Order: sequence, then structure tokens, then C-alpha cells
Amino acid sequence: DGPILQFNPSADPDVFASEENRRHEVGFTEEGGFVIVMPDVMTLGDVDSLHAGRAVVTLNYTLDGEKEGLSIDQEMASGFGISTTITRSGGWVTITLSGFATFEQYKKVLSTIYYYNNKTVEPQPGPRTVVAIVTDDG
Repeated sequence: DGPILQFNPSADPDVFASEENRRHEVGFTEEGGFVIVMPDVMTLGDVDSLHAGRAVVTLNYTLDGEKEGLSIDQEMASGFGISTTITRSGGWVTITLSGFATFEQYKKVLSTIYYYNNKTVEPQPGPRTVVAIVTDDG
């Protein structure tokens, strides 16, 4: 068995993700290719704004080190005026999105994030947790 990914959105108090997206688990199968992390039906919104300003998505503790991580469609993000940065530190992988864009545009970009594990033989089993924090423009 491969890793289990747990998606736990945690948001700015004004920004919400729909309840069905609060916990989302996907399985990763050895040699099965990448796995989309964020559900494409995710709902984001804010009662007093139509725009987001930043999102931080973190894969907590990669058991297989440099062989596993997160990636994103940077070209799509750029097309919406959203800059992307991917960093690694201490076994964690972080994708930071920043730029003034609608929640719908952020949702589309977030839905392109995928997990990969390039360890060809027996990736370390156990859960990996992905946390997303989305903040509004104000």
C-alpha cells in the first residue's frame, strides 16, 4: 500500500471551503502516477469579497524525502495574474500563490495541484497531510 493523502483546508476566518471539502482523502498507488490533491468541486468564498490575495498549500513531512512532493500548473496561475513559488524545507513542501484574483480563479489553480512520489520501489506507507490556507484581499 502507498501513502494516503489527507487534504485539510484551513482558511482565513472570512474565507470558507464547503463542508464536503473540509476533509478529503485520496490514495496513492505505487507506480500509479501523480494524484490530484485538491477536489475540483471545492467551493471557496467570502461574505464580503469576491477576491483572494494569497494561498499557501503545504505537504507536511515527506517520508520519501526529495522523491515526493507537490506540483502545480504555473502557466495557468500566471494567466490569472497569480504568482507561484514552490519551496522545500525540512521535509515539507510549500506552494505559495499570491496575487489579486477571484476565488473562482484561485479555485481553478488550486485544483491543478498534484502529489507525486518518484520512489520506484516501495514508497514509505503512511499518511501525508496537505493543508491549504486561503486568505482574502482584505
